[in-house]
Amino acid sequence: MPNIYDTPSLCSFDTEYSADSVEFCPFEQSFQYLVCGEEFSKVDTPKERLGRLLLCKVNKDENDHKIELQELQRIETAAILDMKWSHQLINDKSILAIADSTGIISLYDLNQNNSQFDLITKYITNNEDKLCLSLDWSNRIGNISQKASIVVSQSDGNIVILSVDNKFGIHETNKWVAHDFEAWIAAFNYWDTNLVYTGGDDCFFKGWDLRMNPSIPLFSSKKHQAGVCSIQSNQHSEHRLITGSYDEHILLWDTRSMKRPIYDYNIGGGVWRLKWHPTRKDYFLAACMHNGFHVIKVDDDVTMKTTRSFMKHESLAYGVDWNYSDQWNNKNSLIASCSFYDHIIHLWESILN
Repeated sequence: MPNIYDTPSLCSFDTEYSADSVEFCPFEQSFQYLVCGEEFSKVDTPKERLGRLLLCKVNKDENDHKIELQELQRIETAAILDMKWSHQLINDKSILAIADSTGIISLYDLNQNNSQFDLITKYITNNEDKLCLSLDWSNRIGNISQKASIVVSQSDGNIVILSVDNKFGIHETNKWVAHDFEAWIAAFNYWDTNLVYTGGDDCFFKGWDLRMNPSIPLFSSKKHQAGVCSIQSNQHSEHRLITGSYDEHILLWDTRSMKRPIYDYNIGGGVWRLKWHPTRKDYFLAACMHNGFHVIKVDDDVTMKTTRSFMKHESLAYGVDWNYSDQWNNKNSLIASCSFYDHIIHLWESILN
């Protein structure tokens, strides 16, 4: 039986600035592209928090099977706290949305002809130096004709809903105070995008129906004992949802009954990000700040176990993502992870049963 903690690094890359998030491009012909969002961690005030967007390419030598990360572009920005790809093309473009420390949401287009990002537009969500802490797109599943929306969580507890049209006009359609302190995370129910989930530093996990009065949540749960940092709907299983918290627990939920979770898994370290696998409904990644990165399997749709751990990072484990390429889907999955103070990206591999 192999040691699940003895996972080697296939390659590493020094990001120079502190690394907050990593995201693989989800579109065919662009699976080799990886983006990293960074911040310069020595500056404390929002207006002075600098950052950088890195565009990299995964190169694989078929002869010796070595993998390397090649930097293609760096763009100086405000500190980047979160970023997500739209999972549907918008006006035939591959769009990356970025949330930053000045309250701005930026949309970038990946130009495949020259492997560079072009800035399309910026939208200011507030004028009060409130940080945009997380974002999520509504179009993870569904048809390409659907209008895309972005949900944004902010450091003042506010949640903002933005509509993005096919010409990249951004319009604010809703805004409300969801949490007493920082709203660390916001996410759509991918199967019913009228539903939004949020988590805050007030320890509450809440659900909202955008068709109703936003001052009244559908539910308000305090099953987590500390700030709720991560939420993701399962794009392959309609009623499954996971949440993670500073309390070091991952909770598995059935969205048809939100009174209590199906399963409570103590992973350790504080759970900052959770990512379901691109093609498998039963695996997800967990970035656990003080306890590395983990591949977790959901058995029989109701219980959880760790199948692989990556412990090579030496500081806060923040960003993690799966590669979408078929050559790494199903059995062998390529994973990118990044950490904060040691400003590094690692690529590693997990075998899925």
